[in-house]
Amino acid sequence: MKFSRALLSGLLGAMLVYVIVLVAGALAGSHADLCGLLGSSVTGAADSWTWLLGALGQLALGVVVAIVYGAIFEWVTQRAGAAVGFIIALAHAIVAGLAVGFLPAGHLIEANIAPPGAFMEYRGTAVVGAFVIAHLVFGTIVGTLYGRPRHTVATRVIVWRQV
Repeated sequence: MKFSRALLSGLLGAMLVYVIVLVAGALAGSHADLCGLLGSSVTGAADSWTWLLGALGQLALGVVVAIVYGAIFEWVTQRAGAAVGFIIALAHAIVAGLAVGFLPAGHLIEANIAPPGAFMEYRGTAVVGAFVIAHLVFGTIVGTLYGRPRHTVATRVIVWRQV
């Protein structure tokens, strides 16, 4: 597995997901800061240290997910690329959208932040769309930057002999 490529593509993808969702939230006039949400859901506060904790968590999640993508590229699909990454990202977007709905609302309310709901549905349809598109972009970038997998399964050729 190419850990360095997975690490770099995961970091870049996580940053792009953050920026895409943040811009969509700003255009929609809602709070769509993923780093702030993640940090506040852990600490119950809304300050710069909390945001930094959330940013580190977001980057760590991006790296872990990119490593999972790499494992899928290496041992399941045995190929990588934009299309393969995009297809894997379809499932990733669903899992991520549902996971956001499970952020602990108590800590967010303590920090005066409304819970986002699944797929950030309480932030508006523009943010929901941007959230899904951002995760599809993540998969496409990871698939593109990962490169050719190192592991391929040797296929056996069965030769029929005439009797």
